[in-house]
Order: sequence, then C-alpha cells, then structure tokens
Amino acid sequence: MPTEITAPLHFRTLLTSHTYLIADFYATWCPPCKAIAPIFAQLSDTHSAPGKIAFVKVNVDEQQEVAAQYGIQAMPTFLVFREGKKIEEIKGAKPPALKGVVERIVGEVGREKEKGEGGKKVKETKVEDKKVGEGEERTVSGSYGMTGGQHWKMSLT
Repeated sequence: MPTEITAPLHFRTLLTSHTYLIADFYATWCPPCKAIAPIFAQLSDTHSAPGKIAFVKVNVDEQQEVAAQYGIQAMPTFLVFREGKKIEEIKGAKPPALKGVVERIVGEVGREKEKGEGGKKVKETKVEDKKVGEGEERTVSGSYGMTGGQHWKMSLT
C-alpha cells in the first residue's frame, strides 16, 4: 500500500531516502481520485522497493503546504521524483500513463542494479541452502539500518 503522508517533513524524508518517489496528490471528495486509487495501490504493492521506489499519497486538503510547494491545482496529479527532483507530472486519472511511467522506472532500477554502484560489477556471493537439523544452532551476524519510511534493511555478514 502507498504511504499516506502525515506531514511535510514526512514527505521530505521519503523523498530523500528513495531513488524514485511517485506521489499521488488527491482529495477524498474527488471521484477520479477514487477511481484510480486501486490501480495506484496495486502498482505500489507490486513495485515498491525500500530505498529505490516509494509510492505515497498526499491528501491536498490535509497537506496543503506540500500541495502548494509543488503547485498542485488539479486532482489527481501524480508527480514522479528521481533523487529528490521532479522529473514527470501526470494530471488526471490516466491509468495507461501512470502504468507506463512506473514500468519505465522499474526498468531503470533494474538496469541500475545490474550495473552496480558507480558502474562496477557487483560481486554476488551464493549461499548454499543447507538443512539444519532440529536442535542445531547456526550463528549469523549482521546489522539493521533504516532505509526510509518504516522499512528496516538487514545485512548479513
């Protein structure tokens, strides 16, 4: 499900902690907003990726400061951000346009993942699955870190 924005700081935090942020500026009284909401939710459920792609909903009546900052005048309006900068805007409930933008972003994130950081090949380590018998213990060390929103990322070493 998309994250409901509760404050301007909440929006800025998610904006800066994800490569891509797709924001649905909506109003509860807006019929086209209600019509496209399930599609936006489905795209969010399918394509959200901590640190990479976030989907948020901004109620223009409750978050007037955020709506004003981006000059929202029609609902729904979808804004797409890359690394904190607005790169695309879709005005109105246009499922094909919205799906097209999301699919393009998912493709870009996939290509970036293949390239790795700074164009270097990322070393992948394959861990073989071994069955652990009942009563056996295995020790794994790792760490947790915030990746934005309410998502924790665990890395094992």
